[in-house]
Amino acid sequence: MRRFRVIIVAGAVTIAGLALGGIASGLHRSAGTPSAAPDIRERPGTVEQVAQFASENGRPGRQVVLQRTDDGYVCLWDTPDGTAEHGLGGCNPVADPLGGRKLLVSLAYDGGPALSTVHDARLSGLAAPDVTAARVVMTDGTTRSIALSRGSTRALAGKDYRAFAYRVRQSDLGKGIAPVSVLVLDAGGRVVDRQVTGIG
Repeated sequence: MRRFRVIIVAGAVTIAGLALGGIASGLHRSAGTPSAAPDIRERPGTVEQVAQFASENGRPGRQVVLQRTDDGYVCLWDTPDGTAEHGLGGCNPVADPLGGRKLLVSLAYDGGPALSTVHDARLSGLAAPDVTAARVVMTDGTTRSIALSRGSTRALAGKDYRAFAYRVRQSDLGKGIAPVSVLVLDAGGRVVDRQVTGIG
């Protein structure tokens, strides 16, 4: 049986899209919770692709989409088909999409929870408009650069946030190397936020 997991590592995030068991902190989106499941269905003009995961070594391409819900939330989804309905991710109020920080990160992975059984791991997120660079720190102490999208998020989120989609290399997973944290930097090269993430 294929397992999908998602971990949101940011403040005040409402989480959705957990299939076949998931690990997350925050509120699960279900009936009676903010922005409950019936309210997150895709509607024309509310969803826009902001980044994408390229296909690699048999792992299919995926999209990162931004959605604004009718009940006042901004959601970021890692999705196989560009729809919110099939996405993994979470939401924050439109007044503060990053939950009071400079960075919102979601880690989704197939397999697990042991790293040796993970065959696809993906980081997606949003960074503040003044962020100019992002890096992922790995368990062996090395870092990987994360490309930041220049696509506009203003129409749905109110500002031009920097979206990203980073797929952990299969060669890293095969060596037992996984993401530990994501950090973002400003134009002066200063780290302005760092969020811990991990698998297992």
